[in-house]
Amino acid sequence: MLKGLTKTLSIVAALTAGIGVLGGAAMFFTTSMPTASIAADKTISGKVVYRERIALPPEAHLVVQLTDVSLADAPSKTIGETRIEAPQGSPIPFAINFDTDEIEPQHTYALQARIVAGDTLWFVTDERYTVDPKNPQEPIELKVVMVRKSADESVAIGIEGKDWLAEDIQGGGVVDTAQTTLLVDSNGTVSGSGGCNRFMSKATISGSNISFAEIGSTYMQCPPALMNQERKFLDVLGKTRSYKMDSGKLVLIDEGGDELARLAQSL
Repeated sequence: MLKGLTKTLSIVAALTAGIGVLGGAAMFFTTSMPTASIAADKTISGKVVYRERIALPPEAHLVVQLTDVSLADAPSKTIGETRIEAPQGSPIPFAINFDTDEIEPQHTYALQARIVAGDTLWFVTDERYTVDPKNPQEPIELKVVMVRKSADESVAIGIEGKDWLAEDIQGGGVVDTAQTTLLVDSNGTVSGSGGCNRFMSKATISGSNISFAEIGSTYMQCPPALMNQERKFLDVLGKTRSYKMDSGKLVLIDEGGDELARLAQSL
């Protein structure tokens, strides 16, 4: 009897020891699993205001962007963006979520906003609102200025003094690595980059009509894809006879009314 009991206790002890070993192995396996890094998200909030006491049309929407504006000679990079449909009037609250891993030390960041209804730009920020994304000084208030008086009275939307970045040229898109830009000063002086070379010209603007004088440029050689895009863009400028705004984008139009190129504003 005692011998049988001793044998039984030995078996139980062995099983218990085995379970302990397995449990220890499982615990070791669990604690040694690598953990994935998770990007830290942050939110910048504030409000967009305008002084006019008008009701926005139902198709209007507000776009607010957090952008990296560190490079003076290159378009800004969008870090975060929010779109608010059918805003009901000033002030309009907003919140932008962004990945803090995209924030670079020593870079400069700014907020910009615009209100668009259909193909018409109604309001836009006309100054830079610099912000520290990781430590914003709240409350943040973005003031937008009106570029359209009412639903029945259009105002010519000036393109002067703004940096424009090509998003499409003759329906063929653009090379992602190329920065094809256009700047028209208030005196009509034109400058920009075709994606490889700098160019210059003179613009004549009357209402929505615009034409460019003979275009001069530098003579650097770049990869064929960039040179081809540059030639197409300079050809577009030579054919441009008018322009329009489409959801905040600048559209260049030829004599027959066909779209030649589409550019986005870069603050």
